Amino acid sequence: MRFNVLGPLQVVSDGVSLPMGGPKKRAVLGYLLMHANEVVATSQMIKVIWPEGAPSTARKMLQNTVSWIRNLFAERNLAPNCALLTHSPGYLLRVDEDMVDLLRFERLARAGREALADGRCAEATRPLRTALNLWRGPVLADLTDAGITWPRLAALEEERLTALEDYLEAEIAVGRHHEHVVELDQLVTAEPHRERACRLLMIALYHCGRQGDALRAYQRTCKALMDGLGLEPSRGLRELETCILAHDVPLRWAPEPGLRLVPSAPAPASPAPDPGAAPDGRPVPQQMPTAPQPAAGPVAPAPRAPTLSAERKLVSILTTSFDLGAGVAPEDVDDLLADLADAVRADVESVGGTVVCCTGSTVQAVFGVPRTGEHDMLAAVRTALVVRDRFAALADAGPSPVTVRLSVNTDEILVKTHGTVPEVVSPAIDTSMRQVRSLPPDTVWICEATRRSGGADVIHGHHPYSGPTGLLMWDATALRGDRLHALDFPRPPLVDRGHELTILREHLNQVVRRGRGRILTLVGEAGMGKSRLVMEFARQIRRNPGEARVMRTGAVHGMRTAADPVAGMVAHWAGLAHGCPPTEAEARLAAAVTGLLGDGTAARSLTRSLLPLFAPRDRARTGSDAAAVHAAVAELLTGLAADRPVVLIVEDLHAAGDDLLRFLELLAGRVATMPLLVIATTRPQLVGRRHLRSRAFTTMTLDRLADDAVRELWCAVLRDADDVVGLTPELLDRIDGNPMFAIEFARQRLHEPDGPPETRLPARIYRVVAAMLDSLAPDEKEVLKGATLVSGPIVPDTLAALGYRNVEFVRGCLDDLARRHLLVRDHNGTGYAFAHPVIRDIAHAQLPKANRSGADRRAGVLRLG
Repeated sequence: MRFNVLGPLQVVSDGVSLPMGGPKKRAVLGYLLMHANEVVATSQMIKVIWPEGAPSTARKMLQNTVSWIRNLFAERNLAPNCALLTHSPGYLLRVDEDMVDLLRFERLARAGREALADGRCAEATRPLRTALNLWRGPVLADLTDAGITWPRLAALEEERLTALEDYLEAEIAVGRHHEHVVELDQLVTAEPHRERACRLLMIALYHCGRQGDALRAYQRTCKALMDGLGLEPSRGLRELETCILAHDVPLRWAPEPGLRLVPSAPAPASPAPDPGAAPDGRPVPQQMPTAPQPAAGPVAPAPRAPTLSAERKLVSILTTSFDLGAGVAPEDVDDLLADLADAVRADVESVGGTVVCCTGSTVQAVFGVPRTGEHDMLAAVRTALVVRDRFAALADAGPSPVTVRLSVNTDEILVKTHGTVPEVVSPAIDTSMRQVRSLPPDTVWICEATRRSGGADVIHGHHPYSGPTGLLMWDATALRGDRLHALDFPRPPLVDRGHELTILREHLNQVVRRGRGRILTLVGEAGMGKSRLVMEFARQIRRNPGEARVMRTGAVHGMRTAADPVAGMVAHWAGLAHGCPPTEAEARLAAAVTGLLGDGTAARSLTRSLLPLFAPRDRARTGSDAAAVHAAVAELLTGLAADRPVVLIVEDLHAAGDDLLRFLELLAGRVATMPLLVIATTRPQLVGRRHLRSRAFTTMTLDRLADDAVRELWCAVLRDADDVVGLTPELLDRIDGNPMFAIEFARQRLHEPDGPPETRLPARIYRVVAAMLDSLAPDEKEVLKGATLVSGPIVPDTLAALGYRNVEFVRGCLDDLARRHLLVRDHNGTGYAFAHPVIRDIAHAQLPKANRSGADRRAGVLRLG
């Protein structure tokens, strides 16, 4: 006997399809088959069979249907290969894998995917084709026509499309691209947002000699992504377009992130040009490329301008100095210092810092090299606190002669790159090293710039320490949000966002009223107040705890390498402390789940399924393990939502890892079955990320503040309703309606009332924008810097005259920068301008002084000419 669910429900015995009775009987059997070899709770089955509300006789009706299924199995003598068992808290359909088409499909698709991943493309086609042939239409099509909308149905359709893409990729890789162009075109038409399908279609069309059609397919997908989702195509898809233009596309496209593809047929060897001279022998600046050399064979993408050999950066410098005392034997000093330095290095590198100096008993690290992060300063302070606590624990464990002195200074440095090794040059490095030795030990000391940059996030003493150097240093004790400190602290008021709060409230009201979930994506530029808005919304909900439960996940501020956000969400709900032992985690998790579900089999099963989240060496889950854990977390949310509606806030979706995105995709498929409101904040620079597919999906964009709202925010920060003198028209232009910019400039004026705040950029604004620039490819970043030297509209011809040898190459970079919302096209469409004046200021400030002055002179000639 065979059970078929990949299409209308069928039970086939000896080639004959058996009658299945009414829709409720088919629904019960279909649901059990979709969860074959899994325990399904009785309450869960009643809920999915009668989604609009179960009758009082539902449990009896379910028992009658189970008896009917058992009689069917008995009549066909299916034991022991197939049996429907009573298994607390419900039923278990135990069945051989070969008897259910869904289980055969999953096995074959998995085998094909593994072969494809190993590069055995020809071998992958057979199991994938066999798996796809099992499908006779939508899963349980006869039930969906009757109104069944189980989340698992959408997930299985996604699995089918993924298997189809795997199969088509394998077929194209072995050269059968001609046979699948029509099928791919139909797939892209039906699923216009699937970039992988578009990529395969572009490759197939290109190798069929239809380069123009391949480019049109790319443009069609770009438009669908932008119109439907407000997203742009991924970097990989854009690079494929570039290589199609350059006639260099392999049958299997697998570009590595951050690397440029090279031509498949190399050009003939020719003498290497002198990097320091132009073709006519005149010297040229080191960062500018020389004229192109002709080459035979396929034309590669125009080489991009090389990265500057030096760059100015605002960084946080962590300096650690050890005092070994007089009790250490001379022979042990070297080993002890090496161990101490290794411990500090591990703490620094775990959060993205870079150790730049180990001299004697001093270790120095910078945060912001090679790439700037928005929370570099917080990461530096947090690391210093970790190092302090580490040595305090050693001292408590026994007598230790080692004391540690720690400081965090925020300053500008010059980063020089030789190959892949960055070299840091700045007087601040030497100043920090001399200064730390005069500071009191066992305390984290931060400079005034670090204190201002941290704002309310850094908790410190009220009286600074000047010491022999005369520089003010503050003792940092913790970061806001750590376990010992409450999250609720004064923040600037939320201004001009009443309409947006009303929209959030209406979404929650719909979730509560209808008992079905919704997904709302909140889009806004960096600093536009997305987190502030959802925080205020969460506070309003918490004032009435019975209305809904608020849970949060997403990026972890202050850490370059964030912890597992899914695990963090569950840990916060269960009251698990960071880094608690596995035995304690299991006990606390079991107690929390028992409090939710009661002391039974379901609670114990859910606890076991959630425990992999907290395995100390299992942060990277893949495949079926990750799917099982995600399903368990979704089941937990379902249980929580049964108690009262849940509001799940997901911050910084643009920075989310694949694990969180996969979990959210799963949740999107189930959101219609529970009262759950998912609010995800993201930036418009979201590129190449998955989207949450759900009929309940809505997007809301935060607009810039009006000038009156900026003035209100300014006065609130300064605590003076009349102090708008410093808010000049020039500063209003620089703020440009960005709430975070207004707050940071106002705080700067609060600390420097006698200085014009617009003359220097606050450190937090610098870091946010610099992090965006450091996320660019090197060639795009260099073009952006070159654009800061242009007076008036930014046009490709002008930038090419500044030293770039290919106008088309410059135009491509400018288009990429406009897609990333760093540039905007002017009204006539011939040139570009910076999307925000601060972007230009920071890009220009990153140029070293020598490069800046030389380039300024060349730009000046162009302006005068």
